[in-house]
Parts: sequence; C-alpha cells; structure tokens
Amino acid sequence: MNDPAPRGIKPALESPGESYAGRTRHTQLEYEALLANVSIGIAFTRERRVFLCNQRFAEMLGWGPEELIGQPGEVMYPSRESYQALGEIAVPILSAGRQLDLEWELRRKDGSTFVCRMIAKALDAGNTQRGTVWIVEDITDKRRHADEVARLLREQQAILGTASIGILFVKERRIVRCNRRYEEMYGYGPGELNGQPTTVLYADLADHAKAAEAYVNLARGQTARRVELRRRKDGSSFWTRADGRAVDPRDPDRGAVWIVEDITEQRRAEDELQQVLAEQQALLDNVVVGIAFTRDRKNVRCNRRFEELFGFAPGAAVGSSARELYFTEEEFERRSEIYEQLNQGRTHAREQWLRRQDGAGFWCRIAGRAVKAGDPAQGQVWLFEDITHAHEADERVQRAAAEQELILDNASVGIAFVRNRAIQRCNRFLEDMVGAGPGELVGESSAVLFASEEAWREAGLLAYSATAPGETHDSEWKFKRRDGSIFHCRTRGRRIDAGGEEQEWIWSFEDVTAEREAELRVQQALDALERKVAERTAELEDAKGRAQHLAGHDALTGLPNRRLLEDRLSQALALSYRNRQQTAVMFIDLDRFKNINDSLGHSVGDALLKEVAQRLVKQLRIGDTICRIGGDEFVVVLPEVKRSSDVANVARKLIEELSNPVLIEERELVVTPSIGISVFPDDGRDAETLIRNADAAMYHAKEMGRANYQFFTEQMNLAASRRLALESDLRRALGRDQLRVHYQPIVEAKSGEVVAHEALVRWENPHRGLVGPAEFIQLAEETGLILKIGEWVLREACRWATFIGAERGLQVSVNLSPRQFNDPTLVQLVAKALRDTGLPAQLLELEITESTAMQHTDIALSTLNKLKALGVSIALDDFGTGYSSLAYLKRFPVDKVKIDRAFVADVPGDEDRNAIVAAIVALAHALEIKVIAEGVETAMQREFLENCGCDFLQGYLSGRPVDADSAAKEYL
Repeated sequence: MNDPAPRGIKPALESPGESYAGRTRHTQLEYEALLANVSIGIAFTRERRVFLCNQRFAEMLGWGPEELIGQPGEVMYPSRESYQALGEIAVPILSAGRQLDLEWELRRKDGSTFVCRMIAKALDAGNTQRGTVWIVEDITDKRRHADEVARLLREQQAILGTASIGILFVKERRIVRCNRRYEEMYGYGPGELNGQPTTVLYADLADHAKAAEAYVNLARGQTARRVELRRRKDGSSFWTRADGRAVDPRDPDRGAVWIVEDITEQRRAEDELQQVLAEQQALLDNVVVGIAFTRDRKNVRCNRRFEELFGFAPGAAVGSSARELYFTEEEFERRSEIYEQLNQGRTHAREQWLRRQDGAGFWCRIAGRAVKAGDPAQGQVWLFEDITHAHEADERVQRAAAEQELILDNASVGIAFVRNRAIQRCNRFLEDMVGAGPGELVGESSAVLFASEEAWREAGLLAYSATAPGETHDSEWKFKRRDGSIFHCRTRGRRIDAGGEEQEWIWSFEDVTAEREAELRVQQALDALERKVAERTAELEDAKGRAQHLAGHDALTGLPNRRLLEDRLSQALALSYRNRQQTAVMFIDLDRFKNINDSLGHSVGDALLKEVAQRLVKQLRIGDTICRIGGDEFVVVLPEVKRSSDVANVARKLIEELSNPVLIEERELVVTPSIGISVFPDDGRDAETLIRNADAAMYHAKEMGRANYQFFTEQMNLAASRRLALESDLRRALGRDQLRVHYQPIVEAKSGEVVAHEALVRWENPHRGLVGPAEFIQLAEETGLILKIGEWVLREACRWATFIGAERGLQVSVNLSPRQFNDPTLVQLVAKALRDTGLPAQLLELEITESTAMQHTDIALSTLNKLKALGVSIALDDFGTGYSSLAYLKRFPVDKVKIDRAFVADVPGDEDRNAIVAAIVALAHALEIKVIAEGVETAMQREFLENCGCDFLQGYLSGRPVDADSAAKEYL
C-alpha cells in the first residue's frame, strides 16, 4: 500500500490527527465497532506505513491485529517490484483526488499469496500527508470461480464448435445462439439464426404450434423429445430428432437448450428396415411351408403356416418345446444328434411322421440349418412341409406300378412297351399270341410281329409320322406267329413320350381272327335280315298308327284323353270365334263312384266306367267330343251351340241316361253324374279357363245335392277363390300355432261317470274366428295337410292325457282320416307319440270310419293288427253308414263301435231307427265289442239307449267339447 509522498516518506508512525482525536468518545466506540465487524479488511496508512487496521485486514494477511501497526506497506507484497509497480499506479490517481480500484496480489505473513480487490482514497486530496484509507477484499474464491466459469465457457465454445450435432439455446421461442453445426444443418450462415423466431425452422406452422406442448414438460424439469419434419433456409425439408431440457427448471424463463440430430438418413434406413421386415414377415406369412426359429430345441419364432401345420392357435407355438412334435420321447431324444451336424454348417433334411396338437399325425419334409455355424446360441432355422398327399401319391404310384405289373401278367390282350420301334417290355400274353418264349421278344424290332416287312413299314408311316404325344392310333394288321401262321390283330397304341426324337409307345394287341370270321357270318345274316325287315315294315306302320291312337286316347274307354281334348277344344274355339257362335264345355263327375270302386274292386269300377263312356257316346252328336281325363271325370265339348237352353237339354239327357241302373257281375249298380257347364266366350276364351270354370261349376253341382247340372257363374269363381284362400290360411295355421284341440267327455251309460274324452280339432283363425272341422277337414284331406294336422292332434291328445294323470285310467280318443290311416308311417308315428309323451298305450283309442276300414280290407286288417300290437284301442266310427259285413267285423280287431248320430237323432220316436240301433248293439255285444252312441242330446235318448244295453254315451247331454285347459280343470 502506497501513500502519495511528494516530499518523501516518513518512517515513523504518526498519531491520529486532531480531527480524529477530537471526536467524542461515543462516536469513537461506534467507529471501532464498525471496523471490528465488517467482513472486509480496512487499513489506514500514512507515509507508507500502517497506522490503523481492523482485525479482518490483519487476518487476511496472517498477522495479529497489533502486529501490523507500524509495519511498512512493502511487507504485504510478494516482491519489491510488485510494491513499486502498485505505487506507480496509485500515486497519480490518489494525488488527483480520485479513487483507486484494482485487483492485486498480496503476500501473507507466511509467504503465501492471494488475490484481492483494493479500493483506496486519500483522506484529504488537498493534503495527502494526512494518509490513505484502504479497503481490501480477498477475491481468491471469486477469482477461482471466474476462472472456472471462463474455462467452462471455453470448453462449451469448443463443444459448440466441434460437435457433430446441432446445439441450440432458445428463450421465449427465439433462438439465442446455436453452434455452427446447427446452422449448417439448416443451411444458414454464421450468426444468421441468432435472434430469429423458431417458426423459421418449421415446414408447417401447425407443427410449430404443437411444439408448445414440449415446453410444458420442460417447465416440469422433464426432458422433451420431438421427431419432426423441419425446413431448411432453401425450403427443403429434412427429419430431425431434438432433445430439450430447461436451463433452470425452477426458472423456465431462463430458456432451454436443445440437442438436434439430422436423422433423415437414419429415418430412411429405418423405413427400409421396416420394409425389409414387413417383406420378411409377409414371406413368412405367405409361404406354403412352415418356418420356425429355434434355440435350445424351443420355438423362438415361427410363421402362421407352422402353427397351422401342427394345430397351434395363433401365437401359441412360441416357447413350445420340439418335444411336442414327436409321438414318443425316444424319437425326440434320437433327433438330438443332428444338432452337432448343424453346428458344423451342414444342412439336415429328412421325412418323418410328426404329431399335431390334436394327436393326429402327418408326413412332413423337414430341412434345418444353423443360423450361424459354430455358434449354437444363435439357434437354428427349420422348414416344415406337409407331404402327406405326396407321400400318399408315392404310395399310389408304387401301388399302381404293382397293379400295372399285375395287369400285364393277367391281361387278356397282348401289351408291349416300344421305344424307337424296338420292344422294351411285353407281357406273357403277347408272347403266347405269337408263339414266343418268355423274354424272347425283348430287344427285338416290332417287325418280328408283322406278316411282312412292307406291312411293318406302312404301319410305322401311318402311326409314327402322324401321331402327336398323348394321342392314340388304332389299326388292324396281319401278324405272323413263330410257326409261320397268319392271324388278324387289332392294334391300339398311345404315344407316351414328351415329343423328343425317340418315340415311346405302349401298344395293345388283340387277336380278332374269330371276330372277322364272325363278321362274315353276320354279314350273311344281315342280308337275310333285310328281307325280313321289308316284310315287317308294313306291320310297324300299323303299330305306329295304333301307338298314335293310344297317345291321344284313354286306354280303358277308348275315349280321347286330355291331350286330344285340348287340341279339339282349341279347334272348336277357333271355329266358334270365326262363326261368332258359342261352344259349351261340360265337366262330368260320377257321384260316389269311389265307394263302388273301393268296396267292389277295381274290375267292377272299370266295367262301370266303360258303360258310362258308351252311354255318353250314344247321347251326343257327331262332331261333339267326349274325353276321359282321369278317374271318374269326363269332359264333353259341344261346338257351335246356339242357346244355353240347348246345352241344358243335353245335360238333362245325360243325367237321365247315366242314372239308369247298370248290371255288372250280377250286381245292379246305380251311379249319378254331377255336371258343370261353362260357355265360350262368356265364361272364358281359352281351353284352360273353360275347363277350370266347368270344374268349378261341377263342384257347385255336388254341393247342390249331386245328380244335377250347374252353369258357371262368377260366384263360383269367388267360391273357388275362397277355397284357395282357405287352403292358404290352413297351411299358415300349422306354422302359426292356430290349431286347438277340444275335448268332449264320453260317459258310462249306467253310471254317467266320465270314462274317456274324444279329441276334436278346431281352428282358431284370427279373421274367421273359431272354425269347426266341417269347414276345413275335407279340404285338408284333399290337399294332404291332414297328415301334419293329424300328427299334431295325436301328439297334443297324448300330451294332454298324460298331463291330467295317467293313473286316472281315462282314455283319449283320436280320429284318423282315410289318408292318415293309409299312411305307411302311421304305426311308427303312433309309437313315437306314445314314447315321447309317456302315455300308456291302453289309454289311447284310435277311431277310423267304417268306410275307411272297408276300402282295402286286407291292407286295413294288416294296419289294424299292427296298431293293436302297440296296445292301443280301436274304435269303428260312423257304424251303420258303410258297407261292412259281419264277416269283416269279426276279422277286424275292433274294441268299440260308434253308432252314427244319424240313427241316434230319431230315437226313440222312429220305430225303424229304434230297431236299427237295437240290432247294432246286439250285434256288437255278440262279437264282444263295446258300443258308443254319438249325438245324445236328450234324456229320452239316454234312457232308450241305456235300455238297449248301450255301453257309453257321447253328446251335448253329457258335455260339449271344451278347450284343453277347461277340460283339464276337473282333474287338477
């Protein structure tokens, strides 16, 4: 420390000046306390000696507080030169009254040095002799920190300048500074980016807006990473990966530093890698062979085909052991030896019977290779191919070869394999055919087979020059045996080569000498036959005429059939149209003919039909057409009629004539016709419409009581439409659960106790209401729907009887229609219904009408016996209305007969009816058959029937039919 001393330096320490000495004691104490407690060193010098300092100053220099007093300032400097150099700086400044402020190196008492900051000022600029005050601060740590900061800045600058990645400092989304690599990355010159907004770096401002999310993470102290498409100065784009972190997470406003890499090439390489991987995966997924990568005999990775081959679910094969592919542990262990081969770089291949997950086996071709030879840890790659079909094909080929050999040995024709017209192989039959020994023909030219050299050359020219591979050539030549005899041989060859220079053929040879001789004899016979043919030609012409007649006529009656009817009716309509006249069509059906046919037999029915046809022909004009179109149906065409009354007269005459009795086989039969009439053009303008409308009118005639005629009216059309609608509704009723079963009680005559119920079907139509059986059962019978309805009623009745309790012993009675009874599956249906519902067979009673039982008595008897064998009861319904005889009644296994309500209705008032009912009861009882009376509605009827000995009663007097729930209430 130097004081300005223009007149020299005093060596002695002077006492404080008067201004100091004159201070008050209190002020002096404050001054001393301040000097003692400040954290900086303070010293006062005069004449270059210390005359006052605080403790901090002394401690800084390693002296005691009192030791420095009086010491020259030179002791505090490292050298005299340092002391003198400071003097040269300080003296001019202090003498001028200015403040000295600099950093300088001082020396401690122990000789060590330190850097400090010194601030000095003369106590009195006008009189520097009064001394100088020095304020000293040890800045060694600060200087060290500053040096460290400078070093770090130099290192940072070196990093920024030499780093291969871009480094960027951003504050408030503006570029503060960046390194040269970052500028080059974006195509900017040195310093061009400093101060620029970060928007200049983005190709799309939307990406810049999204980047704001990253700064939120930076503010939380997290590292942000963004992979984005950026824009260079020239407008081109490139991919970057930027990792950023806040300079100070506690103060986000201090900005962020970003490390940026150009990953365009990396991205391209990754895309190419992904493409390669995708192609590899596509290859794995689509190849027709299974591929698996294994390590330590465990599956590491495989394709879907591998999983399919071995029955693994997707992904389930990974991690599985190769043991699962083998049937036995022994097989698995035996294959471990191949891994040494694989490790040596060799490829292993084999075919083996392997196991699927479900235990099934298949033939598999396996090929394996080490991923890296000599390094088993890298694993192996295996290919698996299902060759089951190929293996089976090989077996078939081997079997075919064996079969071919067997065919050659046992064929009844000669067979030879020929190459370039030389025999390679032949069967024994060919050798025998030409008289050669075993093997003698092999290697010989095929010329040895021909009768002459010329024939052999000609055969070769025809076959070998004109036949393509795969085609065949047929011919016939004269062959020569070894004994010189000649025979006719039929040859058939197939070229089997692929089209090369060497032709390969397989030939078959057949000795047809006997055939040729037979042909000669046949030709001679043909000549004789031609003569016979000429004689038969006339006979054939006659037969042809008869055949043509039969094609258009009914074989039974000789009348025109439907085919001829349509032709003649069409001609009649065309004529009536030209002449503006009418043509009438009559549709004739014989009433109750079916009963006669069924009861008396078809021979009687056929004789009756012939008689009817003859009577029709006699009653009609020449030019009228009478046709039989089937069964008991006839159609009459009356062309060019003037009035409808004329047609009516013809109809009356036909009814009168056909109603006369007919004597057949000593039986007098009476049959009446029902006739429907349609007239052209009022009732139709084509044959089909007229026939259909006449048919409708005929049905109306039957409804009007039969044995009459009716002209077609539109109302009949409506009736036919209603009938079709009813049929359609009935078909739908089956599927829509519209049918119901009602049950009517059957009581014992004497006690009045209920012993059974009869199941009666009803139709609950949503539009028609509850429809009774009289309205739809006949239609169901005609259309065949009765089979489904009957089966459903049978099941429902059995189910209901089981429901009310089989232990009560109450029978349920079910009616069988004629079509049901004649159904071949009836017995099986009844047995199944009993089995499915659990109803005891004795509680089911089946009712058939008397007329049904009498149609085909032998068949009916067989069916009844089969039903009876099931254990069910049989009742004969409508008894007294049919043609049954006592003999048939005795043969039929009938348990009950039901007296028709037509007889019951008039008792006891009608004596005749009374006698009939009493006779039926007596007859039945004589045959040990129970009797049920139907339609009992009054007490008088009940009393009469009871007196006659009738067993059971059924009718409104005992109870009306009610629905299933109501009928079951009494038993629940």
